[in-house]
Amino acid sequence: MRSFPENASMYDAVLLNISDSTVRTAISFYGRKYSFEKVLSVIDTLADNLAAEYSLKKGDTVTLCMPNSPAALYCFYAANKLGVAVNLVHPFIPPEKLRESVRRTGSKLVLVYDLYKCGRADFGVPALVSDSSSYMGAAARIYYKLTNRRTAFGPSFEKLLRARGNPRLPAANWRAGEPAVYLASGGTTGEPKIIAHDNLVFNRLCAKAEEFLSEPLEAYSALYNVLPIFHGFGLCINMHMCAMMRRTNIMCIKFDPKMSAKQIVRERANILTGVPTMYLKLLGEKAFTEADLSCLKDVYVGGDSVPQQLIDDFNLCLERGGSTARMYVGYGLTETVTVCLVNTRAHYRENSIGYPLSGTRVRVVKDGKDVPAGEVGEIWLDSDQFMLGYLGEEHSPFEEQGGVRWLKTGDYGRLDEDGFLYFKQRIKNMIKVSGVPVYPSEIEAAALRVEGVRKACAVGIPDAVKGQVVRLFVQPAAGADRAALEEALLAACRRTLIAYAVPKEIRFEDRLPVNLIGKIDRKALEERP
Repeated sequence: MRSFPENASMYDAVLLNISDSTVRTAISFYGRKYSFEKVLSVIDTLADNLAAEYSLKKGDTVTLCMPNSPAALYCFYAANKLGVAVNLVHPFIPPEKLRESVRRTGSKLVLVYDLYKCGRADFGVPALVSDSSSYMGAAARIYYKLTNRRTAFGPSFEKLLRARGNPRLPAANWRAGEPAVYLASGGTTGEPKIIAHDNLVFNRLCAKAEEFLSEPLEAYSALYNVLPIFHGFGLCINMHMCAMMRRTNIMCIKFDPKMSAKQIVRERANILTGVPTMYLKLLGEKAFTEADLSCLKDVYVGGDSVPQQLIDDFNLCLERGGSTARMYVGYGLTETVTVCLVNTRAHYRENSIGYPLSGTRVRVVKDGKDVPAGEVGEIWLDSDQFMLGYLGEEHSPFEEQGGVRWLKTGDYGRLDEDGFLYFKQRIKNMIKVSGVPVYPSEIEAAALRVEGVRKACAVGIPDAVKGQVVRLFVQPAAGADRAALEEALLAACRRTLIAYAVPKEIRFEDRLPVNLIGKIDRKALEERP
């Protein structure tokens, strides 16, 4: 793999063509394909037009409120070429929250998509609207327009993609340490923050691909991209790695199990990335479970709690489909862009959340001291993927010791003697019953082992005597006897958990709420009366 200068922008890294790939298609989007030559030409044209019409220049910021689409990719790299930072926000964020994010980042321009529910909202700066269907093949475009109602109105973004004869601007010179990307995060304490990253950490993480992929780079041609770009993994590994390594980015604007199953198989995706809910739904689709899956080489899953049963079931599905791939769990934070530990074919331990990538070290700390292997404490990281900091805030989650900056993650875990990390619980999700720490992940793991349980989420609710007690939300399998299931759940919890962790109340829900990247929405359940 070729090296690149530390001050290289993400746009520069894409041009360097690190892998010397012969793959021609950069983007596959619902029946339409775009070559790398076409994509790079459009990015250059867009950069020229953004500079000419909106006076964007080095040091400015733009905000993207977009799902996965060619428009989002074009705008991201065009801004990066100009030296403009990109603020990425959730495409379902309320308009007033979007306006606040625009203000906090000092954005000069906003790009939203056609289904963003804002009407003709005023964000205090110019706003462009992208027509997602304009990038699709004919059949998909018709279906999209018939099944969706446009809710955002304003000047067309697509007009800026037309060449107007003006000269191509040179790429801006970035320095290490200059903010290139802003990502929203709950921080290490659960409080909303905006995290700033420079170009280097994205390029550096993508250059580690050979550490976590199971086969040599030349064996891969396409990745199925369902994780949204406002998510560190979706932005870095799915979008930037595909562009930088010259592999096809099969973009999915919204996960639909049946459609996604067909896309994965038809387009011969080699890599899947996602969250547990996505994989559970794929296991319910015959278009996936009965298909030829020999194209798949690696499957990655992230989340607070990944049931071992899901991993086993998905691996069995892969094996039956003729794939050598296995599902691997990883761990990371937005403060480290995304994954910094991951299970791989070379480094694997069942039930662990991974082995450190190069440039990352892990400690487990309790009361300011490292604990022996096997003991639980707070996870501390030292990594070459660290953020620049929290935008506009003095609070720092770092602890400097001996000239090394350690990130106090706010997560509990343990290390084994070989350096594999095992996740226990996010501290901000921990429940204290009569002052005793209780870990929702352990309760959920016990519940998920009970036959008839599809999903589970444990939360703390106020109690006048004990401070908090456990309420367990359960999504049962279709047709399950709920009374019998409740007895089985309580028996399993009493058998495997400390008394404080046994649920005081079990609630059955036909469907547990999930957020836009498919994780159970714990906060929504905590707010239930």
